[in-house]
Amino acid sequence: MAPRRRRRHAFAAIACLLLLPASAYGQDTPTPRTLPADVQADVDAIAAQLARVGDTDVALACDKAVDNARYGVETMLEVGERNLLGGYMTQAAYDAVTPSLRSLLDVLTVQDCEAAHGPRRDFYQCMSSDHNHVVACGKAHPFDP
Repeated sequence: MAPRRRRRHAFAAIACLLLLPASAYGQDTPTPRTLPADVQADVDAIAAQLARVGDTDVALACDKAVDNARYGVETMLEVGERNLLGGYMTQAAYDAVTPSLRSLLDVLTVQDCEAAHGPRRDFYQCMSSDHNHVVACGKAHPFDP
């Protein structure tokens, strides 16, 4: 089950990071490479789906939540670097996103989960499900790292 989950998360991260240059940072120079319209439409649909929490009835499991969250963030960083090197993301867009992802990695620990309350605890509870993506849980339960 883990390889399938990891592939799903990797694909999710690709979709989310490919959207960044088109929506948030489209005015940067040089212009990043563009995807064919049908591929971009698929990316947009996947990103929208991943931004929704799919499993809300899950018990808090800190080990699993931290593993899922860290894996999702690490994958987004790796995919972002590949997108930068491949020309699908500008340096400015990459530089704008990576510090917050790296700072999030610093706090995603079992100890932080066990001590969490409020939206932070809700985030970890959301991440306790293998069916939720870190983007969806972060959007539904934002907190300051």
